[in-house]
This record gives sequence, C-alpha cells and structure tokens, in this order.
Amino acid sequence: MIDFAKDIADNGAQDDTMATVERVVQDLLEDIEHGRVRGDTAEILDERLRAEHIELRPEALDALADDVEEEASR
Repeated sequence: MIDFAKDIADNGAQDDTMATVERVVQDLLEDIEHGRVRGDTAEILDERLRAEHIELRPEALDALADDVEEEASR
C-alpha cells in the first residue's frame, strides 16, 4: 500500500488535503492498472493535483509518483 503521509508529511499538508491526495492517487493508480494512462507518472499526478488546487514540492511529488509506479507494477 502506498504511504501517502510519508511522501507528503514534510509538505505541511492538512488532513483534507491528505484525503484529496489519497483520492487522486488511487484514481491514478486505477487508471494505470486499466491502461487508461500513459506517460510520465509524476507529470500526470502533478496535473491532477493542481486541478484540485494542491501543489507538492518536487521531491514529494517524485516520491509519490515512484510509489504509484511501484504499486501499479505489482
């Protein structure tokens, strides 16, 4: 399971932000698993989070994208 809190813990995110990040990541993971998404996971994740008015630091975004890719490859 992806550890969302670990990846963005030092980002100062609030609880409602954490829930939104978790939802966006789960949606992305499902899209990847069903072949509906192709391209750079970090870029797609960043785009989806920005659509929710959430910006993560590049290192937090990269860590989260790495976790999504690892989970999707299982």
